[in-house]
Amino acid sequence: MKITGFERTVLRVPFMPGILPTAEYGEFAPPDHGGEPYLKAYPESIERRCQDLLRLHTDEGVTGMGMGSPYYGQQDDTPPDWSGRDPLDFEPRSLVGGGWSMALLDLIGKALDQPMYRLFGGKMQPSIPVDYWIARQTPEDTALAAGRAVEQGFHGLKMKCRWEDGDVVDRVLAALEVAPDLRIVIDPNRRFHTAENTLEIARALEGNNVVIEDPIPRDDFTLYKRLKEETSLPIAPHLASPREAIEVVHLGAADAFNIGPSDWMFVHMARIAEDAGLPVWTASNVDLGLFDVYRLHAALVAPNCTFGSDICGNFVHEHSLLTKPLVENGVATAPEGPGLGVELDEEAVAKYTVAAD
Repeated sequence: MKITGFERTVLRVPFMPGILPTAEYGEFAPPDHGGEPYLKAYPESIERRCQDLLRLHTDEGVTGMGMGSPYYGQQDDTPPDWSGRDPLDFEPRSLVGGGWSMALLDLIGKALDQPMYRLFGGKMQPSIPVDYWIARQTPEDTALAAGRAVEQGFHGLKMKCRWEDGDVVDRVLAALEVAPDLRIVIDPNRRFHTAENTLEIARALEGNNVVIEDPIPRDDFTLYKRLKEETSLPIAPHLASPREAIEVVHLGAADAFNIGPSDWMFVHMARIAEDAGLPVWTASNVDLGLFDVYRLHAALVAPNCTFGSDICGNFVHEHSLLTKPLVENGVATAPEGPGLGVELDEEAVAKYTVAAD
């Protein structure tokens, strides 16, 4: 089998109603619209993001599929110099990051007739739990979202928030009034700013099934250790590297953590947490469905990936681009086909295509 061609399709899929922020919150809004940018990753409305569907074609008619990270504006996703190469010439462990690497891993799995989780080390559980997801919203809209989450079979709800909103506690309590059995993950993306602010919110929510994710900047993990010691609510930083994971474990500064990287790095960081007896979950960029599948395969390798994961893009957009649902009743189950193990809905791909080359 030889690689013969590269195909890139630029996609943009609208979000489902009730997911993105209501107007008064101004989340994801550009600065000249009076709102606060969502960190540096969201310079304009999240609805304007695109994502590249990447395909590797071969002389045997087998196609590998991958997906790049979301981006704004234009992106030069130049194909790698793999023409004429046999996919099995590559060591899977060397393929880290990027949509083309994902497509090549899919192709290797198909060539070997093995699901991708086998390339990552073999699944240690048949499925992982997934949480419902919403951006910053009013307490009333949060309650509606909690109702939808329960109706769709989810056991957890992740909500974006920030200290300046002044209604984080109200939002949590509104959700729990509607859905008392939900676990709520509050994620300000470090915008509780200080340990004191975080503890004020934590004390108001003591006794509830609430997890506090990434409340303050991660430049001093001793502050996370203080939070862990002064509240019974689980404290869970969102970590980006093995070095951060090792430091957090060494300090005893977390009850769990959310792992940002999606492939081999996820597997490595999850193993660090497993050795320390800590649960983890996999993060998301609120990606389209194919990227969620990729994250799922890595997550299945970790027996301690037991907190509700963030692979939500497949159900918060109006189409996952997949022929079958990835998440049902709050659970994502291992695809058993070769490679990624899923099929694209080509009619949906055509509908949401912005450009192709």
